Amino acid sequence: MSLLLDDLAERVAAGERPALARALSLAERDSASATGLLSRLADRLGRAHVIGITGPPGAGKSTLAGVMLRQFLEMGQRVAVLAVDPSSPVTGGALLGDRFRIGESAADDRSFVRSTATRGSLGGLTNSARQMVELMDAAGFDLVMVETVGTGQSEIDVASLADSVLVVFPPGLGDELQAIKAGILELADLLVVTKSDTAGAKLACQALQNVAPLWRNAPSIHQVSALTGEGIAALADVILARVQTSGPSARQASYVRKPADSSLADAFQDLRLELNIRLPFDPAAVLSIQVLDTEPDSQASGLQVLYSVRPGGDSFQLGAVAGVLMVLAADMNLSCIVEDLDLAGGRMRLLLDHAA
Repeated sequence: MSLLLDDLAERVAAGERPALARALSLAERDSASATGLLSRLADRLGRAHVIGITGPPGAGKSTLAGVMLRQFLEMGQRVAVLAVDPSSPVTGGALLGDRFRIGESAADDRSFVRSTATRGSLGGLTNSARQMVELMDAAGFDLVMVETVGTGQSEIDVASLADSVLVVFPPGLGDELQAIKAGILELADLLVVTKSDTAGAKLACQALQNVAPLWRNAPSIHQVSALTGEGIAALADVILARVQTSGPSARQASYVRKPADSSLADAFQDLRLELNIRLPFDPAAVLSIQVLDTEPDSQASGLQVLYSVRPGGDSFQLGAVAGVLMVLAADMNLSCIVEDLDLAGGRMRLLLDHAA
């Protein structure tokens, strides 16, 4: 596997599209192997500017992503798009609707569009999706657009991933104030009113202008129309200006601060995200999780984690968590040891450490 990952990393770094497609598929099915792949690409991470596109369903996010893709290509940028689709109730995979709406220029190797499924993630982004963004970054794209599924208030994960967050706001929702109270607008770096060629766009802009100063950074408001092209070039100019003036983001700076070998605390967060995918129940809903040593003095001391059963949970769930964690940790070259198990008291203490 090591030699295969070495070869795949080399091909991704060279910008080979088939290699990137294979790497993205690896991230979807085997997060641990994708972590190993990304460690081999660590010196190429943090270069792309990530643009998050979010907003309520029906706002026109996919259409906007499509026209922005073509606009950025005209401006000489290399652009990758990750469209986060709802999960298929049959296969669990992406329904691919967003990908069809975004489109892709097959003749232009400067663009790449990929769909992935939410897999039930309330925040809209799974750990696999985050890894896919990093792989697109490592492949040398200047911009990575992440178009989220649009689930209202739970649509917050993209804010921690993106360097620029566009909240798309459609006219004609009826009760604009109710949409504003959804909470997603306060995440915005830019507010985008779509369908500016319609009568309701002006009213939507006025509603946003009245409340935008209340948010953390009074985001600017932009009217665009995918049908007429109005405002698209201007919006692209604003985003590229942010690329030039915003400086390194927290996401980008983290690649400078952290070595390829992530800390145990970071590794545990990756494990927790994987648990949410692998287990048939939400561990955080039935178990209380407490990290007892978030910054160990040395690798040998390890990271201690205490799991306690919440009301309504049972000891079976403790055992299920322990078993899956051990398997996932081994895949990430970590060790996970149950140091103290009290089934009667509903408590379990784990020690996470680097494998010998």
